[in-house]
Amino acid sequence: MFSSLKPKANLDQLFQRGTDIQASGRFLKTLEYNHFATSDQQNLQDLYNKLRNTTKMDEIFTHYLEEISPDGKNHIPNEQINTYLHRFFVAERNEQYVNDTIQFFNLFRANHYELGKLIVVFNQFSFYITTHVLNNFGLKPMKAFDYMKSLSAAVNIDQQLLVEVLTEKVIENVVSEISSLMDVNAKIMYMKDLIVSLDKQFLEIQTSTSATEELTASIADVARSSNYISEKTSESVQYATNSKQAIEHALNEIFKTGDTFAEIVDSFDHLKRHVDDIENVVTLINEIADQTNLLALNASIEAARAGEHGKGFSVVAQEVRKLAENTVSALSQVSKNVGSLKSYSTDVAKSITDTNDIIKHATTEAKETLPLLSQIVEAVEHINQDISNTAAITEQQAAAIDEISQRMNQILHLQEDIRQYSSNTSRDIHLLGQEINRFRNDVIHNNTSTLSSTSLLHLSKADHILWKWKVYNMFLGLEKLQPGDVSSHKECRLGKWYHSEKTRERFGQQKSYIELDHYHEQVHYFAKEAVTQYTHGNIEQAESCLKEIEVASEQVLYYLNDLIQNISNEAKN
Repeated sequence: MFSSLKPKANLDQLFQRGTDIQASGRFLKTLEYNHFATSDQQNLQDLYNKLRNTTKMDEIFTHYLEEISPDGKNHIPNEQINTYLHRFFVAERNEQYVNDTIQFFNLFRANHYELGKLIVVFNQFSFYITTHVLNNFGLKPMKAFDYMKSLSAAVNIDQQLLVEVLTEKVIENVVSEISSLMDVNAKIMYMKDLIVSLDKQFLEIQTSTSATEELTASIADVARSSNYISEKTSESVQYATNSKQAIEHALNEIFKTGDTFAEIVDSFDHLKRHVDDIENVVTLINEIADQTNLLALNASIEAARAGEHGKGFSVVAQEVRKLAENTVSALSQVSKNVGSLKSYSTDVAKSITDTNDIIKHATTEAKETLPLLSQIVEAVEHINQDISNTAAITEQQAAAIDEISQRMNQILHLQEDIRQYSSNTSRDIHLLGQEINRFRNDVIHNNTSTLSSTSLLHLSKADHILWKWKVYNMFLGLEKLQPGDVSSHKECRLGKWYHSEKTRERFGQQKSYIELDHYHEQVHYFAKEAVTQYTHGNIEQAESCLKEIEVASEQVLYYLNDLIQNISNEAKN
């Protein structure tokens, strides 16, 4: 198989796989791939005991780490380097070895050492130890060959762990950045609120535009009415002026009538005096007739005494008597007529006096109303002026409102454009989110390394944000979701990580881990409820669930970030 003096490996040996070490998971596969067994562990221990006093293995690391450090300084303490080297040679390859070694390698990651240069460091370390193996076991080539094989396998295992640690760092950074990018992109999910607000604003502007158009029409009607009223008021002013002149003319005539009635009253006073004079004359004539009648009676008596001699005189006396009686009778009728005339003239005089008093009172009041009429005419003129001004202002307002209406129509069209742009932006953001998620999935699926807790938490954050984003986009019509699409909080990536035995062992005592489950369950519950309500057309209830999702989501992200920070702090320590 081997020459005892010049041993060498053949291909069959290189392709041997398997291990007798009890391990599990990824590390077991690593041991099997490198064909590392308990005999190799023993070889490393023997080699360490042989070389620890003759070599300065730590100086290789301190020198190279200083050289390849980004700032030219070695930030890895010598104590930790020596602890690692001791563990490398003497520790059993088990889960504890993996955890301790990864913790040491995390120092390289924390100090930003390049993976390629670190591989060179480990290769140089392997070469350095190999030279010492040859120096110490040159006369025992088979023994030296066996030691070098074990050393090479051990270095390969640690290099594989190193690659996985730093690859995890890259994956963590990529996943973290993708999660941050999705978070930023998801924050634009509030485009939904913008679009809803734009829709409401569009309806309000549309309503305002209609109201403005109606107001324009109303003001135009008011302007026309104001112009019409102004014209009619101008006519009213003219009518009032003409009426004032007519009333003044009528009052002048009334004043003249009052004067005429005053003259008539004076004439009736004269008439009454003449009637009184006639009555006095009639009375006097009546007295004379009575005296004449008495004298005629006496003459008749005397004629009777005279006998024959007085017959002629008696005849005359009788005629005189008859004349007197006729005169008395006639005067009686005259006196009666004069009395009637006096009574009639008295009544007429009283009526004329009353009429004159009424006319005087009316003319007095008419004189008092003339200033009021003048004030009315003046007030109507002021009203006419105000209405004319109002008509002019109304026309200006009508023109201004018409311009506002035109502006409102322009704003309405602009609002429609903004709404369309917002919808297009929301759609493009949705497409961007899908592309980011596709890239994230590609990174995960194409990654051959097992994801660390930090990566899983970042992915869980992204999953969480993505689902919340999908629910928001459902309201915009960009996502089609059914209640069955929302899984249980135990079945998603975060739920599987959370409820795994390994996770409980590591984080079970941390407050953030304990509190996380409740809010995570709330997110899933309200997400499913939001989708259910939305599919049933209960938009208001769905919106309410959306608010509950946001409240629970903030807590989920808070606790996830706290767990990520705790892991980072552990790595630094």
